[in-house]
This record gives sequence, C-alpha cells and structure tokens, in this order.
Amino acid sequence: MQIAAFCRKSAALIALLGVAGGALAADTWRVATEGTFPPFEFYDSNTGELQGFEVDLVKEMAKVMGKDLKLESMSFDAIIPALISGTVDAGAAGFSITPERAKRLRFTVPFYRSGLTIVVPKANKAGIQDFDDLKGKHISVQIGSTSMAYAKKIEGAKVTTFASAGDAILNMLAGNADAVINDKPVTDYIRSRNSSIAENTIHLEPIATADQFAMVTTKANAKLSDEMSAALKTLKANGKFEELHQKWFGRSADPDLP
Repeated sequence: MQIAAFCRKSAALIALLGVAGGALAADTWRVATEGTFPPFEFYDSNTGELQGFEVDLVKEMAKVMGKDLKLESMSFDAIIPALISGTVDAGAAGFSITPERAKRLRFTVPFYRSGLTIVVPKANKAGIQDFDDLKGKHISVQIGSTSMAYAKKIEGAKVTTFASAGDAILNMLAGNADAVINDKPVTDYIRSRNSSIAENTIHLEPIATADQFAMVTTKANAKLSDEMSAALKTLKANGKFEELHQKWFGRSADPDLP
C-alpha cells in the first residue's frame, strides 16, 4: 500500500513538473510595436504582416531568450501606457533614448544611431563633405520634415521642398541641387531598395542631431531589460545583427554601438 501510494505521488509530481516545464517553455514575451515607421516596423502591402529591421530583431531575440514572442501593434502614444499598466512587457518602436523617457522607462543597449545625414551626387562637384560645406548651396528636402527645418537654418542655403525624400533625391540627381538632407535610416532604406539611386549617390558619414534607438521596459522590469540587452549583444556577436542590418539598410551596422 505504501509503495502504491508513493508511486501515485511520484506520478503526480512528475506530471506537475511536466506542466510547469511546459509553462516555462512557452514563456510569452509581449512586445508592443507600431506599424508606420519603415524600415523599422511597417506592414507588408501584400501580406498585411508586420515587418522591418526592429521586427526581425525582436524575433531573433525571442529565439535567444527562449521566449514565445507575441507582437502587439498599437499607436505609438499608447505603448508607454501599455507598459506602465502591464498590458505588455516591452516596447519596440524606434524609441529614442531621452532623459525625459528615462525617468519612467528602462532602455536596453542601443541598436541604432539615427539623425540627419547628407546625400550628394556621386560626382559631388560641389565638394561637400560635412554640414559646414552646405553654406550657400542648393539643398533638396522633404517638406515638413526635421530636415527642412535644419536646412533653412544653414547660412545662404537655397532650399527646395518635395513631398517625399525620394523625390528630393531625384531632384538632386536631375542636377537641380547640390545635396539632400534626410533622416539616416530612411536614406539607407531608399538606397537599399533602389539600385539606381544607390549607384549614383554618396551617403556621407557625418550626422547632425544624432540620437540612439533602444527597446524599452518599465524600471520595475529591469531583469527583462537586461535579458533583452544580453540577447542583442549575442546577435551582434554571432553575426545575425549585421545580417539583418545589411538586409534593411544595405550597409554595415554602426561599429560604435555596444
């Protein structure tokens, strides 16, 4: 009788451990994102699925962390409230690291350095190498953008605006401007998707108004934040991060990021 009872208890314990192990294996990682920020996160026009550099990153991070990823799309301004309320565990939507956000959130290690950069024709007859060289030059920009605001502050610059950054670049290639100022990731994405533009332009290295992107959790979720940072570092070490960066931006990742 005692042996039978012991066997029954052992079987129950094994079953319980099996359930617990299954729960751990299916540890869900709820990540909020926002689908209107290409090439970081946006909807595929054919499939309707979320895609992008940051989307691919969190998918690979989930594999490293051994978690079951659940992506939840919402408006950008709804992500922080969702984090604070505990509806989601993390945010991945091109969050810039700022002192104001740091008061309420915890950032992972940065995964991208953004800012305004310059595109010039391949011949670069104006000899532009940096922002100081744009004084008195003809500059094309996207209307209503931070690039336009920046360009209009350049001494003697003649600024022409267009509906999109792509149109601004095409205007420059038509010989109507010396340079284009635009957001770095958008320029990289345009050049990676248009071989003609890539072959006929140079994307200069200097960055103005630079900021860094990171993923976020609440301060109370520091353990998860550290785990996410460790996963990002693993992806950088094993080459997957570089592979994804080349896929979405057509160039190597910033070597200065941790």
